[in-house]
Amino acid sequence: MPEILPNNRAQAVLTSLLADYSVADIAVITAIFLMGGLFKGTVGFGLPLATMSVLPLVISVEEALAINAVVLPLVNIRQILHATSIRHTVSRLRFVLAGVALGVAVGATFVTSVDNDLLVLFLGLFVIAFTALTAINPTISIPKAREKGIGFGVGTLAGVIGALTTTNGPVFIMYLVGLKADREFFLSALGLLFILTGILVSASFWAAGMITLPRFLVALWCVAPTLAAMAVGHRIGARAHAERFRTLVLAGLCILGVNLVLRGIEGFLP
Repeated sequence: MPEILPNNRAQAVLTSLLADYSVADIAVITAIFLMGGLFKGTVGFGLPLATMSVLPLVISVEEALAINAVVLPLVNIRQILHATSIRHTVSRLRFVLAGVALGVAVGATFVTSVDNDLLVLFLGLFVIAFTALTAINPTISIPKAREKGIGFGVGTLAGVIGALTTTNGPVFIMYLVGLKADREFFLSALGLLFILTGILVSASFWAAGMITLPRFLVALWCVAPTLAAMAVGHRIGARAHAERFRTLVLAGLCILGVNLVLRGIEGFLP
């Protein structure tokens, strides 16, 4: 049997990739992740929501979900490295983390049967309602005595939504805003929660056959540009005053909520 040279292997991989995606497709997908990375670096969330809002315009929803699932845990490692007191973050969020593991396991069993448009629509309405309520009465908070129980419920819900849509960021954010988390804990917590969700969702998608080699390679290609855009956004976000940062988070949530509603409605249109 003739030996397969490294160059031939590389050529085979490239041929497999370009069979599914043209150079123009890859360029557009990269640009979308640059946009999402800049947004995420600035406010600490929004990468899958931003990319999932645009990617289906150029590729299928299944492809967008698969690529997002691979990129998400990889780019959030950097966010964890920027954070402090990781041990404290893990300890305080242990019930949320347990809920995420349970929720992803449950959601993964229904990933091919649940109507995603309906789920996205209700999620968007929920996000908009929360941001409006918070803007009207910013004293709303999660009582310390109920933090663990609510955290487990939030984690479970976020895990289910993450397995079905990869866009569970608003659920985590609403919980952290309710805790009145400062910027450092906020970013550290989001990074940790996104990494765990991303790993579990990627594993479930891989098992379901949704993550093919070309999709995996496109996702890997998008990691470096996304990280670069996040670094730029991080510098912008670090200069924001605490109250301004909170306002920025809520404003970003509202925008993403409106976008989710529009996406959900669009799915029911003929």
